[in-house]
Amino acid sequence: MNSQQKERKKRDTSKKHKLIMEKAVEVFISKGYDSASMDGIAETAGVSKRTVYNHFQSKENLFQEIIAAFLADRDRIKPMDYAKNRPLEEQLLSFARAELYLIDDPLRRGLSRLLTSVFLMDSELGNATRGQYSPHAGLIRWIEAARDEGRLSCDSPALAARIFYGLVEGCITWGAMMSDGKNLQGLDPLLDEIIAVFLSRYGTGS
Repeated sequence: MNSQQKERKKRDTSKKHKLIMEKAVEVFISKGYDSASMDGIAETAGVSKRTVYNHFQSKENLFQEIIAAFLADRDRIKPMDYAKNRPLEEQLLSFARAELYLIDDPLRRGLSRLLTSVFLMDSELGNATRGQYSPHAGLIRWIEAARDEGRLSCDSPALAARIFYGLVEGCITWGAMMSDGKNLQGLDPLLDEIIAVFLSRYGTGS
């Protein structure tokens, strides 16, 4: 096999891998994690069961890769770097809107509901999955940088990050999942208030 053939095979394999993941998301959302099967995923993707197992060694392995891709997409739109010349409000708003990526689209909202239900029903899987990710890491680094500039004051950036995301999730995320997104209209005043509450506790006014 020459280099062009190898490259073509690699592209074909990558496309099939992506297709299986996309169809697996549909199956997981419609049937739930426990009821979904590799047979059903293969049928929905229009490939053989053997092909699915060539790409993913188990249903849990496939599920974990879906989670990783889902969170990586979310993290790509997060403003990880602190910008000393930008208002804190603008930067915090970017973090909040990146979090809304998880629930501002019907498919992503369905996947978020699925993950929540799976982790509630299977704490072992939930703990194992959460242990692989640091969802607050970017905001923690941002808070540390803002604190070093004297624009925030907090003893624990990790705690401050938890509180910020707790405000976003409590006021918006959970409601969106339970109402199928009906609460996502006209969010700007609510986001402004969340940020104002956070800065009233940790901002220095500098």
